[in-house]
Amino acid sequence: MLTTLPIKRQLLKQRQVKLSIKLSSLILVTSLFSGCVTLAEFTDGGDSFTMSAAASEEMNAINAAMNAVEILYQRGNKQDLAYYAPNNFELALKKREALLSMYEDYTPNGGSWFSNSGSEEIETESELFVQRMNKAFQAKLITEPLLSMIRDHDEFIQSIDVDGFEARFEKLRDSTTQFAGLIESRGTGLGLEHQKIKLERDYNSLEVDMIKRKVLRLPTSEFNLLDQELVPESYNKALNGLYSLERLIEKNPRDNTVIQQQLNASYRQIKQAASIAKEVVWVKSRIETSAERVVINYRDHLSSLNSYLGTEELTALDFQSQVRGIKDAVALKISQHDKEKELNDQHLRRQLAELGRLLTGQDMSKYSISQQVDNLIFAARSLVDESIDIPLAQR
Repeated sequence: MLTTLPIKRQLLKQRQVKLSIKLSSLILVTSLFSGCVTLAEFTDGGDSFTMSAAASEEMNAINAAMNAVEILYQRGNKQDLAYYAPNNFELALKKREALLSMYEDYTPNGGSWFSNSGSEEIETESELFVQRMNKAFQAKLITEPLLSMIRDHDEFIQSIDVDGFEARFEKLRDSTTQFAGLIESRGTGLGLEHQKIKLERDYNSLEVDMIKRKVLRLPTSEFNLLDQELVPESYNKALNGLYSLERLIEKNPRDNTVIQQQLNASYRQIKQAASIAKEVVWVKSRIETSAERVVINYRDHLSSLNSYLGTEELTALDFQSQVRGIKDAVALKISQHDKEKELNDQHLRRQLAELGRLLTGQDMSKYSISQQVDNLIFAARSLVDESIDIPLAQR
């Protein structure tokens, strides 16, 4: 349950212990005396104690009323009435607390005129509790549609593991409770549209800020290590990548797939800038001017190779590492090409051999492709020459 009202936990725990003992005692008494069984018979003792039928009936009625109260209370908790109907549910909780106190002090007396057991008060208060809970359920029917988007933000925000936003979140939740209570008391959301829009906007802003901190914290810290003076062009490229990532989050903070893709691209740009910086330092020790441009130029040549080979991730590595990676990729390409060529050759040889068998009746699969082609050409020409000498009527 997302929203709970403050409760004195220790007092409630003590009361629950007392009530459980009391309920157990009442159940035991009911089982003993509803059938006129004496306590002495149950305990083998000498003394006996019996409860009148009127007292037993009264006690059963009170227990049934309290049981109905607890069932309705649990149903309200399950349907989160503290969130959707805070005013009525809070009043119902106070009524329940009073009932628990009354029940704790309750002792059935069988309707004796010497003392008042409190049964009438309990039954009256339990009816009032039921009425208040019904009002809370009715209020939820009005508030739930108006709070659906806010509740969606609420649940999503609670799923994000980011520290530092607790006070801001609690303030929004308090505002939501006040907003729900206002709808509840009016019985309508008419005239409250501006408050609803503001709450939804504030929740969305909080959601965006939390995702920004969660996603941008690490790449930004790595970006801040870059030396802008050393690699201005690469620095700006990485900075623009972070800006793009930030705009994506602002547009849709829950589109994790697109955000993750841009995050990976930003990391690659930052690492690329860092590796370029190392190479610029190396080049500057040998070339006094335009060191970064020299590094970028030869990297551009490597990038075209990486694009062809499908190894774009290598662009974030230094020159030596890229060369090694490209070498391995080229070797793999050649190996794959050789395998494909071998398979294609085998297929072609089988096709040529089958054609040769049809034309000559001979098995030519042992010959090379070029030899098989020559033999097929010779066989085809022979068939044509033979057909020339055959009269048209016999062809």
